[in-house]
Amino acid sequence: MGYRYDPVQTPAPPRYDHRAEAQFDMGVTGDLLTRVATYMREADVQLAEFPGQLSLTLAQGDVVLSTSDEVLDMQIAALDAIALQLVRDYMAYVLDFLLPGLAAKAVWKGEIRRNTTPLNFATAQVVSCTRVAPRFLRITLACDDTLRLAEGRGMHFSLLLPPEGRAPVWPRLDDSGRTVWADGADLLHRAAYTFVDLDPVAGRFTFDIFEHEGGHTTEWARRAQAGDIVGITGPGSGDFPAGRDVLMAGDETALPALRRILEHSPADRRGDVLIEVGHPEDILDLPHPPGIRLHWVVRARGETLWDRLSVMDAPEGPDRHVWVAGEQDLVRKARARFRREQGVGASEGYFANYWAS
Repeated sequence: MGYRYDPVQTPAPPRYDHRAEAQFDMGVTGDLLTRVATYMREADVQLAEFPGQLSLTLAQGDVVLSTSDEVLDMQIAALDAIALQLVRDYMAYVLDFLLPGLAAKAVWKGEIRRNTTPLNFATAQVVSCTRVAPRFLRITLACDDTLRLAEGRGMHFSLLLPPEGRAPVWPRLDDSGRTVWADGADLLHRAAYTFVDLDPVAGRFTFDIFEHEGGHTTEWARRAQAGDIVGITGPGSGDFPAGRDVLMAGDETALPALRRILEHSPADRRGDVLIEVGHPEDILDLPHPPGIRLHWVVRARGETLWDRLSVMDAPEGPDRHVWVAGEQDLVRKARARFRREQGVGASEGYFANYWAS
């Protein structure tokens, strides 16, 4: 008899062809699936619980976790080989966070790359650093992988900076196929940024850095010289949001992402975009569809983003989206208001912590 899908008792069949699976000898299963479900709900991951199983729907793949006889089984199906690696690394991180040391017990099989460079990693050279606004620096990098970055999914990438004065030790895949990062004196500084522009023909891309005193990347950018080598991984999360009717909000750290979203928005998009900045001179001229209303919130005037956002409602109708990114506490309150109080569904909203105060 062939496989029969029961939507009440079993997860849906996998949607993708790039697959891997692992078994973990746990010793005691306990409430691990419940704990994973709680973690994923906080991360806004779509999930479904079944007897002895948990199904997760991620942006680039599906995961099914099952427990029986003190063994955890994990099956992953992803969009492509890079997505498969990202999902595997993410799940290993989550499992180790909830039960330290668990990921090392995995026995993997399937599409596993081992003892090599991660497919989403590349090196790049600094071309230039220029000031484009009172508190923003624009970095241009030359990268042989620009075409892959342009064709990939996601607006963001991670910038990897080696410690000053040391030869870089870039990420590698170990014997189990997990990405291993240098630590100790070779620890890389990692920070996420938004692409401003990608030029596959020239093999270059640009991104903006919000300049603040004491920031590691700020200090690096100020002393960067043409030819300096950096590492990058990506593209990462943060696809362009769907929805004609939108409510979007963020501070300076989210401004590059908001600008790129507005630049790529359809002409009929409408709604409100709230942007918090420190001073009036930080207000920029952002191209946007005519139906979008820009609201600049200026801290020097005693204004806060949450004061404005807390009295706004999510757009109505089936074609809507709420997008909030910035400081962790702001995002937590926004998620509670729009997800829990106003019923914004998982596919109707994006809430991302860019930094913590």
